[in-house]
Amino acid sequence: MISDKDLPELENYRRLEENLPLESAPAFGSLVVSSENEKSPVHRWFRYKESYSGELLNQLLSYMRLDTTGGLALLDPYCGVGTALLSAQTNPDAVRSATGIERNPFVAFVARTKLAWPSTDAEELGRIGTAVLSASAGPRPALPELSSVRTGRCITRHIAGRLLSVRNSILDLPNSSTRDALLLGLAAAVEPLSRVRKDGRALRLVDRPRRHVIPMLRQKWTEIQHDLTSMQAKHKRVADAQIKEGDGRALNAAGIEPASVDIVLTSPPYLNNIDYSEVYKLELWLLGFVNNSDEFLRLRKSTLRSHPTSDLDTKPETDFLDAIAREPLASFFDPLLERTRAFKERWRNKLALAYFSDVWVSLREQYRCLRPGGRAFLVLGNSLHGCAGKAYLIPTDLLVGQLGKATGFQLERIIIARNTRRRLSGNHFLRESIIVLRKPTSG
Repeated sequence: MISDKDLPELENYRRLEENLPLESAPAFGSLVVSSENEKSPVHRWFRYKESYSGELLNQLLSYMRLDTTGGLALLDPYCGVGTALLSAQTNPDAVRSATGIERNPFVAFVARTKLAWPSTDAEELGRIGTAVLSASAGPRPALPELSSVRTGRCITRHIAGRLLSVRNSILDLPNSSTRDALLLGLAAAVEPLSRVRKDGRALRLVDRPRRHVIPMLRQKWTEIQHDLTSMQAKHKRVADAQIKEGDGRALNAAGIEPASVDIVLTSPPYLNNIDYSEVYKLELWLLGFVNNSDEFLRLRKSTLRSHPTSDLDTKPETDFLDAIAREPLASFFDPLLERTRAFKERWRNKLALAYFSDVWVSLREQYRCLRPGGRAFLVLGNSLHGCAGKAYLIPTDLLVGQLGKATGFQLERIIIARNTRRRLSGNHFLRESIIVLRKPTSG
């Protein structure tokens, strides 16, 4: 267990946060995690632990008492599987349009397929799904070159081959919405049919009872059918929603116009050293979104720099480095940078600088795209790294709040949603928060 005496920088952070607009809102504790999504129609089509609750958007609109007259334009630059967009889609009285951007092609596919529920035919899905299972009984295709598949370590070669046969039969289908829904059901079956479990940080080998491919696929497809029927009966009118595969740090390249967005709701990757491309590698490879190791490495290096495999060779933005070298940002960043420079692993310091430089770029882009008076809501978690004697804390909510101010935003509040006191006994800094930034109406 790490204690306060291992983290001398905490005294500085405590002093700095005294002058910040922090507020505790435990009601948001269950909303910054994804647990309820696994029971909710459409949200449950693919298990994605890194998401937040499908109820978060509506609760934030109510909590902040935002004026939704005429409908809001929403943007999620790191949209994951489209949780915010699906919530917006089913609340057309408050949101008129929603756009999400996602770098991981498989995850973007999941989001796009979920958002297509209004136009996907449930009856056709069931009928064609049955035909696909009959048509996929031929010779097995070659396994992808990923060693986790070829060696049978993470999924048996037999099950991987069976899934690939079904995938290929699905890909021959002409109807895109039916094809994508069947593929998503197949993707959702990969983890329960495998020898691994996503625990949030990595793939963990687990002992599971043997499961058969066909019953599992039928179960997943039946869930999708059921949700299509119930959602289409319940929601006769929906807001426009779209997914763009791209980079949340480059909103201009994604076609997001200046001053075109009313609210940003997003949860960028946390600075926790987790490579989410690696966590979802089985789905990426088995569904054909990655075909060789070079493509996979390029994907891993192209994401927001929150893990050691990302592109740490590209230097941080010059204006970011200049800003954190001066007050008031220096008081917030110096303790972290001094601690990470003290370790032999130079990548720790490079990663911290790269991550917050990327956040700086993201905030500048969000500021550009928001209308005057618009707000950005960022769900982020603080993190603790190292071990006793070599530990350091990253108070991401404090640092991102200050970066927001430096890029022109007003720091309206930092909503502390829940504490995560693992490995740091009796300390309040390990937490997940919602940073609320507001673009000034003038100036």
